Amino acid sequence: MSPHPTASTRHYHLPTAWKAPFNAAGVFCVLTVLSALFLLRFVNLEPRVNDDFFFSSDDPQYQSEHLISKLFLRNDRQIIISATGDITSPDYAENIRRLSTSLLALDQITGVKSITHGPNNLNDALKSPLWKRLLISDDRSSSNIILFLKEGTDNKEMVPLIEALINTYSSGDFKLHTAGLPYVVELIRRNLLRDLRFFSLIAVIVFGFIIFQLFHSRAVLLGAFVSCLGACMWTLMTASLASIPVGLLTANLGTIVFILTLSHIIFLSYNWKNIRGKGESLTPVEDAVRLTFSPSFWSMLTTLLGFLSLLSVEAKPLRELGASGAIGTVIAIGAAYGVFPAFLKRATYHDGSNAVEQAESSVFQLLDKHKGTIMLIVLTVCILALPGLLTIDSDPSLLSYFSKNSEIHRGLEYIDRNGGSSPLIFVVRLPSNERLASKKSYQQLWELQEMLEQHRSVGSVVSLPVLLAEAKRSPLTFFLTWNWLIDILEKPQFEEIAKMFVSKERTHSLFLLRMTETNRHLSRLAIIEELKKLARGQGFYPEIVGGVYNLQGHLARLVASSLVFGLFKLLLLFALIAWLTSRSLRITTAITLSICLLPIIILGLVGLYRIPLDIVSAPASNIAIAIGIDSMFHMVKSYRRNGDWQAVREELYRPILTSMFVVTAGFAIFLASTFPPTQRFGGAILAGTVLAALIALFIMPFLHEQLKFVKRQRSKSRIGEQQWSKAWDTATSWN
Repeated sequence: MSPHPTASTRHYHLPTAWKAPFNAAGVFCVLTVLSALFLLRFVNLEPRVNDDFFFSSDDPQYQSEHLISKLFLRNDRQIIISATGDITSPDYAENIRRLSTSLLALDQITGVKSITHGPNNLNDALKSPLWKRLLISDDRSSSNIILFLKEGTDNKEMVPLIEALINTYSSGDFKLHTAGLPYVVELIRRNLLRDLRFFSLIAVIVFGFIIFQLFHSRAVLLGAFVSCLGACMWTLMTASLASIPVGLLTANLGTIVFILTLSHIIFLSYNWKNIRGKGESLTPVEDAVRLTFSPSFWSMLTTLLGFLSLLSVEAKPLRELGASGAIGTVIAIGAAYGVFPAFLKRATYHDGSNAVEQAESSVFQLLDKHKGTIMLIVLTVCILALPGLLTIDSDPSLLSYFSKNSEIHRGLEYIDRNGGSSPLIFVVRLPSNERLASKKSYQQLWELQEMLEQHRSVGSVVSLPVLLAEAKRSPLTFFLTWNWLIDILEKPQFEEIAKMFVSKERTHSLFLLRMTETNRHLSRLAIIEELKKLARGQGFYPEIVGGVYNLQGHLARLVASSLVFGLFKLLLLFALIAWLTSRSLRITTAITLSICLLPIIILGLVGLYRIPLDIVSAPASNIAIAIGIDSMFHMVKSYRRNGDWQAVREELYRPILTSMFVVTAGFAIFLASTFPPTQRFGGAILAGTVLAALIALFIMPFLHEQLKFVKRQRSKSRIGEQQWSKAWDTATSWN
């Protein structure tokens, strides 16, 4: 590699940290320590996952929730505790009574409904059209305790109190299972926090160990740590100043920024080592920076555009990831080229290869020897994975966030099978907007109630006709009209329960459905469309749809659209940037086609094997693309200098394989997590990183050579046509 800057890189205005005084490294160390103290003191690093983590309150999809709240009295913050056992035994009833009383004593709980707190007794609940649907399972092997929570209650404080009571009252013949969005959200938050602390720390240790084994330099190791950790901390602090919390997707932001910074550092370190090895430069650090900065800049730009493309998505977690990722991308290259060179100046050069580099050399020779087979395998897998793009499960169940072998998953699954676990709100009205307070409208609503209950994805339904049927059980109500009965049920002594199911003008009626997630084969939005058809078939217009089930469905649609259309837009941007850096249509085409292979293979295999593509693991393909494009830009810059792909491979295989090895070793740790989204996130990045290295080293040069071959053949064909044309002209003119 040439130690001197080429004409194509001299015009860049480069960072000036390598011109800093000799003690600049010490200054950066002190700055990192101060940053750590500031971060721990003033920035909340705990993942904030609230009940509204799908959409922010100003999102269009959330407007239906506001409209429902204007029309009806609502209390959606509910937790369901299912108690299995002999529900007819006195001991069971006593346990339910004691547990219900203890739960009701908690300040965060405004109400409790169970077979001892609502109906008169179990027999009354079994005969009741309301309590039977709310409290008793279909097989009568369990009953529910429904908790109503105060608005604004902190899940982190409230859920442990409920769990403590559940652990106290659970016994061998009285088993308790818990569900409900506040409970599930708190469990997700705990898992994210644990993985953020433990696996990120282990990954950093692994990264450091490998870097030291590669360069055998304490200065390089310290510089890599200071630069990467500094980039992570400055990103988190900047995101905090921009009011971007650590949330569902940004919990792994530190690890992502660490990887982006480390990728720049690895290429910079290897270029410095190659320049030092030749001994032709008096300023190897400055020359290495000039040589490396240009492809790093373009790689940073493509990654930045990838994150910025998420800002137009309606889902709040994706927007937060886009904003914080864009901040981290810029800070990562700033730390790599503004901080690390000060440490690289103090690094000791070790001639010869170490054990890791010898292993990399052996691996490269093996790969290079069988590159034809490797390319055939990758391209074959790509073709086989194409059908999987049509079967991606971007709308997974909330149960998929927990291991199937865990007690949490079994409990959620049990509740889901016995009445449903995910709330869906259905608001209907008659096309004529007439009042729903007559015997005829009551009969129409009751028929719709029965149709909804028969749907395979509906666990239970509570609505105005169920409420009125419950009220009609009283012997004193036979002479009351439906309108009078609703008036009575709107009184405070009846907890204003009618206001939860009919609007003030009596023109809109609310159906509260608990949807099942087990064995769901259609998307949530497709199921909602089926329910809308049922409503229309009964003569109603489904005006508003809300609830967590609906929000999850829209979130899944946004994730899928961001994957398909977002990646398509990114590929066009990458193609433009590839042309700007290479000024070659063939190289641009080769890079674009190569980058396309990554999402096709990763997402295609995800679809083929029906791996849930939850919102936590969905961005993994974008990160793999960022890593792959980085290697490709470095290879293209090297190719423009010497014009030989084999020489480029031999020059850059070490940093490419090192980056691959470091990233895969770090993210392989995430596979040990007990939180499935973290496992899927780590596994997807691991697979994508390996693919990116193979595609950059072999397939991208192969595609470029094939395009050159096609051009040569066309040129020969044109020359041949011209020769035949001249010969024909000569022959015809002689004649």
